Amino acid sequence: MMHELSHEDPSTQRVTDKKISLTFKELSSNTNAGRIVVFEKARAIIGYAILIPYWSNEYGGNILHIDELYVKPEHRGRGIATSFLKQIFVTDEAVALQLEVTPTNMRARNYYRNLGFKESKNLHLIRVI
Repeated sequence: MMHELSHEDPSTQRVTDKKISLTFKELSSNTNAGRIVVFEKARAIIGYAILIPYWSNEYGGNILHIDELYVKPEHRGRGIATSFLKQIFVTDEAVALQLEVTPTNMRARNYYRNLGFKESKNLHLIRVI
């Protein structure tokens, strides 16, 4: 599914089996680094989310970064991601949730806006090293 997400909404960085393996290894050996949540229906995996917490001085607490959120196309529009996010709103100890959206993906942008997410005034910059 991680490859499917990358194919549907390509990033500037190519997703590889090696990177996926490193993610699983890091999050399974270091529970403070984050977690992968799997969505299931009738014992079949239909989606997932990668959640990474980090402390923010500006917000005075942990921000939960939703690094990836994916639901298989045939299961979309059934409230799976919405239910998951609403559960996170009330159960996680984070003071804020953060996620990234491709600027041209208006469907996703509008979806997240409808759930109360707002665009930050700050521009996200990154330097690969």
